[in-house]
Amino acid sequence: MASEWYDDVRRFTERLVRVNSVSPGAGEIACAQEILALLTEDGRADAYTASGLDPVEGDPHQRVNAYAFIQGASARTIVLLGHFDTVETGDYGPLEMWAREPDELWARREELAAFTPGLAEDIATYPDDWMLGRGTIDMKSGVAANIAIIRHLAARNRQQPLPLSVVFLATPDEENESAGVLQAVRFLLRLREAHGLDYLGAINTDYTAARYKGDTHRYIYTGTVGKLLPSFLMVGRESHVGEPFSGADANLLAAELIGDLSMNPDLCDHVRGQSTPPPVTLHAADLKAHYDVQLPFAAYFYLNVLTFSTTPDQLIETLRQRAAAALNRTLARIDTSERAWVAAQDDASWQPRATPRTGDVLTWGELRAGCVARLGEGAVATALDDTWKRLPDGIDSRERSMRLAHTLWTLSGHEGPAIVLYYSPPYYPHIAAAPCELHTAVAQVASSHPELQLSVEEFYPFISDMSYLQLDSTADLTALTANMPTWRADDTPPREGDYTLPLAEIAALGLPVVNFGPYGAGAHQRGERLLMSYSFETLPQLLLETIERLAE
Repeated sequence: MASEWYDDVRRFTERLVRVNSVSPGAGEIACAQEILALLTEDGRADAYTASGLDPVEGDPHQRVNAYAFIQGASARTIVLLGHFDTVETGDYGPLEMWAREPDELWARREELAAFTPGLAEDIATYPDDWMLGRGTIDMKSGVAANIAIIRHLAARNRQQPLPLSVVFLATPDEENESAGVLQAVRFLLRLREAHGLDYLGAINTDYTAARYKGDTHRYIYTGTVGKLLPSFLMVGRESHVGEPFSGADANLLAAELIGDLSMNPDLCDHVRGQSTPPPVTLHAADLKAHYDVQLPFAAYFYLNVLTFSTTPDQLIETLRQRAAAALNRTLARIDTSERAWVAAQDDASWQPRATPRTGDVLTWGELRAGCVARLGEGAVATALDDTWKRLPDGIDSRERSMRLAHTLWTLSGHEGPAIVLYYSPPYYPHIAAAPCELHTAVAQVASSHPELQLSVEEFYPFISDMSYLQLDSTADLTALTANMPTWRADDTPPREGDYTLPLAEIAALGLPVVNFGPYGAGAHQRGERLLMSYSFETLPQLLLETIERLAE
């Protein structure tokens, strides 16, 4: 591998890591400006056909994407993509002040390793080959590699036009709701129209990691996992804690359903030898705002479900069936408890419930249709709009969705126990691999370096901006959009807190994708670390070889 890359990619990475670009926030703007400065330093600006900062349309934080474009001798175009935002650094504890200072953190590696499982072992395996710190692996080193590549190609282009065109894009907000890459979709469509480009695909340089203990492979992925966020509003029935059988504890309903769904391998996707991790809850709470002795009458949670092939309609039907079974089990348990409790009383006047308890499971779409039939479209829309307006600025979109669902339940006139099933943002489409020139080039590069143990797999296992670069033309998202309280249809005006995706634009762009990124461990953890020899030296050379094969 060529050693010419190492110093530049390391320097670029350190520069970017030092910028606090937690999403969402003003630091993302500063990081985009730093990337543009690195792209254009040493008088490199005029080597690009265009470079600059592209504003994210409608963004309340006024963030921007950084870009550079080289128009070569051919319309055939490859896109280099990466995100530069990060998560918070509170997990570093007493070392937080050095979380963005790789050299300072390395000097304290023994202290960090003392409360970071696996770090000491990795340092012993690859001594002096790690860079520590927030954003090193996820994914400022990947952006740094792309910067080095396009600077190299820009210098070549000055001497002789490149045989193909290249676009570099660095985006904010991947760790939140992907506003940056959705703007990138619009940008790439504009660029294609303006210059008559023929996109061969996008190379994303997000991080890669070992898949099992002792794994020595370096991975390349030709597709990506998707994500759905099904959400559940449990409606119980209020009562005094001294008379619990008169009501229904919403937390008990939630506990039973969470116990069934979370970490359940039956809900994993299995496609061509790969399996998604099982679902997990990302948040659960009841709706009580203060202490009292009333049973919690409502609770909610949302479930992270990763997909390779499962569609929104398939998932919601599966979850409806499991929710109904969980609800029935819980109510049967309460019936059994009541009978046992009554039997234990000395007073013969106590009598158990005459009929078994029952409940309902309804989707948002079904509940809304019932409300419209009962009250009319205007009354339902007004009530939901009033709730929307009363919510505080900046409320989390998952909580916004729950509050709207609770309003709709109140309008319905139904009584609990019940479960309302709906989708919350965000939605990430999965992308399966399909034959294309980019994937052929990647496979050729991987096979030409057997010493590196490069393994080409299909689905990138981590949530990624790649999901928004392609959309299956046969995908039916009706079950998603009809059951998402905050979804905004194309023909309605925007309002703060709504959620929509440029589905037509994503489908029109239709880029094949590859994730070919740096190697390390501990993303989103205090032990975040980057293997420098591979990430600063080997990776950029492999990326260049892939582009050169496409140019052939």
